[in-house]
Amino acid sequence: MCSNGVIPNGASAVSCKLDESQAAKIPVTQIFADFVTNVHTDSLDSQMREKLKEVIVDYIGVTAAAGYSVDSTPPIYKAVLALGGAKGSSTAITKGKQFTPQYAAFLNATFGHSMDFDDTYSPGTLHAGVTAISAALTQAELLGNASDSDRFLLAVAVGYEVTCRLGRELGYEAYSQGMHNTATAGIFGSVAAISVLKRLPSRTIEMAFGFAGSKAAGSMQYLENGSHNKRLHAGFAVHDAFLCVALAEAGALGATRIIEGKFGFLNAYSPNPNKDLTRLTEGLGTHWEWLVSALKPYPACRMTHGFIEMAGDLAHKHSKEVKRITCALSPSNFSVVGQRTPNKLHPENIVDAQFSAYFQTANAWIHGSNTGNAAYNKLDDPRIHALCERITCAEDSSIKGFGSTIEIEYVDGSKEKQDMPFPLGEAEHPYTRDRVDQKFFSLAIEVYGKDDATRIRDMVNSIERHKIAELLDLLGREVSAF
Repeated sequence: MCSNGVIPNGASAVSCKLDESQAAKIPVTQIFADFVTNVHTDSLDSQMREKLKEVIVDYIGVTAAAGYSVDSTPPIYKAVLALGGAKGSSTAITKGKQFTPQYAAFLNATFGHSMDFDDTYSPGTLHAGVTAISAALTQAELLGNASDSDRFLLAVAVGYEVTCRLGRELGYEAYSQGMHNTATAGIFGSVAAISVLKRLPSRTIEMAFGFAGSKAAGSMQYLENGSHNKRLHAGFAVHDAFLCVALAEAGALGATRIIEGKFGFLNAYSPNPNKDLTRLTEGLGTHWEWLVSALKPYPACRMTHGFIEMAGDLAHKHSKEVKRITCALSPSNFSVVGQRTPNKLHPENIVDAQFSAYFQTANAWIHGSNTGNAAYNKLDDPRIHALCERITCAEDSSIKGFGSTIEIEYVDGSKEKQDMPFPLGEAEHPYTRDRVDQKFFSLAIEVYGKDDATRIRDMVNSIERHKIAELLDLLGREVSAF
């Protein structure tokens, strides 16, 4: 925390560092490493198992759909082949079982993040599952019969937990420095997931974390032109996690105190003045913070989801002509999806549209909130363009998290206002299991067909009775829309 607990007016946010005395008393990196090495499958109670199965089913549907048909998949896949990444025996979803481990995990995580349809953790403004599950799938496959499904589930849970706890301390403030928390925290969660499956000792994990601190990366500059960087961030994180673990196992010396140190991760990657090392470490293994992660009903930036749901609902109720729409959101979220720049007002590519409150609101009003990825076939829709011109985004500091407010002014002079403090999928506005399955089948049937999609869903639901290799045999079938 800054010495006075706040960022002073005019001061650089970067000056907010952890209190050195607190950092000396709470050896976060060592505590995390000890947690990873000592955690036990006894932690997998019924609530945890049910949540894990939901997020894994969701991850598979999203990842398979992207691997099958998303625009960035062919060039990314081509690059992996050019680098010799297909000279192994690890599985990339929809691409076969011929990849080196780091590239299989890279492809899975990249595909899993490409549609911006993967689960989110609001307090850390990040996606934790795409890195945790990708790392655990590949490592479990490598171990074969030497590891069981319970250990895999535990690895996924631990990967989520490390990523979410670090993301919560980074806070949204990390974005002000251009850092993407999904990637920067995700590499640590990936290292943790791999380490759980390999049953590594604490010292080795601490060294792997040390290397992860030098590989953690993810620039928000992708917002400038809707680039594929964002999709690749998760892939880079998991790919590099395998490298970090291999270096540590080989005896290379990694940096100590990489999380809490003077030049460590938390100080270097976020100016958040309210970082709390006690909160970061307390309850590890007993209180699972990641369980509040939310599944996403719409393939768009989470910051736009309230607008999508409210606009779709209101338009369904009325046939009145719209004069003006005002979308209010927090200042931090406004900076990502609400600025009135040409690429947000009239996006010309999918990533820009995913991060445009204007496009998402207009599309939901005209075509409904459940158009899915087909929304991005409408980038040239003249009705959407016209409505976007009548939408204004406004900052409202009273709005927290992913909350939002929408106000519609109709041509007849009437007005209507709706508030959504928690978008669909958060614990306060839950996304029920039947909807999870509905989403999964909407994505997976096109890729695998109804019978195999059902087998995949059922296998995850009873994963305790199966080997991960069985699941990957189904997921790795080579299919492509291109």
